[in-house]
Amino acid sequence: MSVTTVLFDMLWDEYILWSLFVSAIAFGWLYHHSFWFRSYDGEDPPNVDGLKVGVFPKHNDDMRLEVTWTILPFLLIIYLTYISWAPLDAMWTSPDGGVYGYECVEGHYSDNQLDMGSGIVTSDCYHIIEITAQQWFWSFDCLELEDDLCDTDTDSVEVYGSVPILKLKEGETYFVVMESEDVTHAPWFLNLGTKEDVLQGQQTTLWLPVTESGDSMILCAEYCGDAHSVMAAVLSIHN
Repeated sequence: MSVTTVLFDMLWDEYILWSLFVSAIAFGWLYHHSFWFRSYDGEDPPNVDGLKVGVFPKHNDDMRLEVTWTILPFLLIIYLTYISWAPLDAMWTSPDGGVYGYECVEGHYSDNQLDMGSGIVTSDCYHIIEITAQQWFWSFDCLELEDDLCDTDTDSVEVYGSVPILKLKEGETYFVVMESEDVTHAPWFLNLGTKEDVLQGQQTTLWLPVTESGDSMILCAEYCGDAHSVMAAVLSIHN
């Protein structure tokens, strides 16, 4: 299971639970008031607020309620930020001595370790590859890496036609340096659950900590013109 998949599942479970909790309160309150405070034909509703025609209604301020309604959502936001911070920090870590170590020298491997508690992958070192985007295809460059660590090919995929293939090794971490030759693109690695914008004239980077083998699609997640929907590639992870 990939690190981003684990992180996504952890955060998704947290958000689902909190969404259900908040929804139960909000909709429960709504339904209660909808059915409890009803008027009937031929019956005058009680004037509980003492409203008078032509007179501005009296205020029912409750400072305790105002303070509670301000503080509790603030604490909830702080908590959600806290549980999201570690995964985001791992995905945007520095390439110089972060959780993925330093660039691997020849003959060394990342030896990825997945912490199932936090969902964060740590590596001894990482490998650098490059991706160049243009309308409407991807170009992969393995630089000087061995074929076992990184290789490229092409193949025909139904709907998308002939697409490039990026072959990476399971258990390795890759630091991807990206640039666009024209407009903004964004490689979306479906099974890894990660993406990053690719800009013209500016290098952007993306971490790919690979923890499981298999084939998956790489799509463009930023509208880039007429053939945007078929701008695809294949990510092939091997043992």
